[in-house]
Amino acid sequence: MSSDMIEDRGPAEYFHGRKEIINTFNSKLKRYQDKKRGTTFLIQGAPGAGKTALLDVLSKHAKKNGWKPILINTNTLWSPDELLRRLDKSGRQITSFSAEAGVDHVGHGSLNINIKTAAHTISDILRGQKKPLLLILDEAQTLGMPDVVPSEMKGVTTSVLKEIHNGDLGRPIMLLAGGLGTTESGFRTFGISRFDGDCTVQLGRLDKKSECAVIRDWLIEEGRAKGDPHTWIQSIAEQAHGWPQHIISYIKPALKHFESNNRFMSDEGLELVLEEGAKYREMYYEKRAHDIDKELREALARAVMDVPVDSTTTRTIIINGLRQGGLTKKEAGKLFNQALEQGIIDQRKDGDYGIPIPSFHTWLVDEYAKGKS
Repeated sequence: MSSDMIEDRGPAEYFHGRKEIINTFNSKLKRYQDKKRGTTFLIQGAPGAGKTALLDVLSKHAKKNGWKPILINTNTLWSPDELLRRLDKSGRQITSFSAEAGVDHVGHGSLNINIKTAAHTISDILRGQKKPLLLILDEAQTLGMPDVVPSEMKGVTTSVLKEIHNGDLGRPIMLLAGGLGTTESGFRTFGISRFDGDCTVQLGRLDKKSECAVIRDWLIEEGRAKGDPHTWIQSIAEQAHGWPQHIISYIKPALKHFESNNRFMSDEGLELVLEEGAKYREMYYEKRAHDIDKELREALARAVMDVPVDSTTTRTIIINGLRQGGLTKKEAGKLFNQALEQGIIDQRKDGDYGIPIPSFHTWLVDEYAKGKS
């Protein structure tokens, strides 16, 4: 694969880790298949945590276990036609058939087919499935955003989500949803306030062993690098901090280096790769903070600068910090919510908030808070 073709989102080319999540998911599949019921399995995490890649892996496990995985989007939850399309089924029924062949002209005739559209509800369609069904919804945080679900469809969407979540469809049907840290609160707007304890996952960084395995596969399997990869693997891991998106930031320049340097891993080459990777990583940080003006970034950085990296604090402390930076109560609340929606901060199970990407925390404080009073 050319370095230009590597993307930092989507299914993973090389996947390692997340075994505990995979095992829990598989056990849930078996449980709900045996009970002929369903539920919602939710994966939340900051941008770049590898949610989409994990959804892809879980869908493959589901297929292996006899489930039919179907990718959906939000309007699939209220549009029968869209659901039928995703299921590769037609909503039309042939109700009668007649053919008339003209006797005066050989080969001339007419064919009449009467077709009517079947009236289905989402629930009817889901109940009619024979195989256990896994509905996969990525970017599920959009459910809670204004105007994503039309007002006239909120009732239908609420009903469908509840029927799936509560296992009321009489068949094994599970919704596998992945999204940012606001996703669970988005589900609450549709009346889903409680998830099965181990059906909610807060996706964080990869463990060190898995991180190094991913880097090694990229360098050796994909890059066909020559030499001992240990130094390269450890050096990239030190900069990536277990974050899948960061790994790709360094893999891109690494593969580009191999393409023009006979695939040799030199110390000089590693230094160049680390420099280029740091630029890609900063581009990611800028993307995360898009639409937040510099003075607001400074206010946010000062509000979290005393919070240890990889730690959490309360909403009140962050809001008060923003107000000390000169923002009104309304402005502070708006910035807090924007940071939450963009995955800059997230809520943890204990109700506190933190910056989920440790290196982003460091970058934000270094760039916008240090030396400022």
